[in-house]
Amino acid sequence: MRKASWLSAAVLIAAACQSHETPQQMQARMDRESDSLRTAATAIARRWEAWSDAGQADSLASVFTDQGREMPPNEAPVVGHAAIKRFEAGNAAMFASKLTITGEAWAANGPLGVERGSFTFSAKAKPGAPKGVPATINDEGKYLIHWQNVNGQWQMAEIIWNSSKPMMMPAPAKKPAKPAAKKTAAKKK
Repeated sequence: MRKASWLSAAVLIAAACQSHETPQQMQARMDRESDSLRTAATAIARRWEAWSDAGQADSLASVFTDQGREMPPNEAPVVGHAAIKRFEAGNAAMFASKLTITGEAWAANGPLGVERGSFTFSAKAKPGAPKGVPATINDEGKYLIHWQNVNGQWQMAEIIWNSSKPMMMPAPAKKPAKPAAKKTAAKKK
């Protein structure tokens, strides 16, 4: 009897935890949540463009979760507000830039969301930029953002992006010249 009451309690708890949404209700809810994400993400993108162009690293870092992760191409991930702020401040010290962000798709379910989009980026090296920094950059590419809704606000948990332009490959190494054949010292007579 005791075993049956535990089983009954487990079944009741499991049933209570199950969603009572129909598939249509679930889709309608996810559509509303995705619209909420799109609205918030688009507003953040407009602010991100302005902050990036103005070199406001603290503002850029503020839209991330506490352990937010920025994953730039060909570099180690940058994790947390302080590290993201340092990373963005370093970029701002080297370049005067212009960024345009175009969101293309948003999906949300509860507190989790995903955004996919594209960007264009142009920059000029600032005076005093480290040696080896290109004088200008013109790039375009795509990005993916993992969003989390924290206390009613959408925040970036992770962002990754990369260029759509082909990688610059080094020129092939020149083959060493073959050594010249030695001339014979004596000719046959």
